[in-house]
Amino acid sequence: MARASQLSGINISNDLDEEISEIQVTSVISNKYAGVESPGFGWLATGWNYATDLRYVDTTVSDESSQEKHLQGTQMIKAGDRGHIECQPWFNEKYRHYWMFKCNIVGKRFKINKHNAQCNLWDVDASSAPSFVLHNVEGSTVRLTMIMNSSSDYFTMQE
Repeated sequence: MARASQLSGINISNDLDEEISEIQVTSVISNKYAGVESPGFGWLATGWNYATDLRYVDTTVSDESSQEKHLQGTQMIKAGDRGHIECQPWFNEKYRHYWMFKCNIVGKRFKINKHNAQCNLWDVDASSAPSFVLHNVEGSTVRLTMIMNSSSDYFTMQE
């Protein structure tokens, strides 16, 4: 597969009341089509791909289900502050994109509550730096919101 596009880093916003540390971001390009591979059939092809390709992509292990992984990290971001991870993960909009985000919050290790958090990247995301925002919802629940040029998604964090 040709490397179609790259990001220009990842911005991290810590909107929590505590500092975060030991940040790790894993980027996984799967072998599963995102649905744009057949423009003649449009949404029909997309629906077919999502309904029939049930292969599980696990962002926490290396296996043949992914085309490339990037593990990036940074040390610490204070409460209410921002940081930037220097990296250039590549992607191809024809394939589904999965993420894992891990960090320490007050000495406890948190991660996305699923091993296949999907937030696809599209060509409009090329050369951009998406924002990953950590914030509290419903009291003490920690949520990670991923904001790309093309879309956004959020995931609950768990200990």
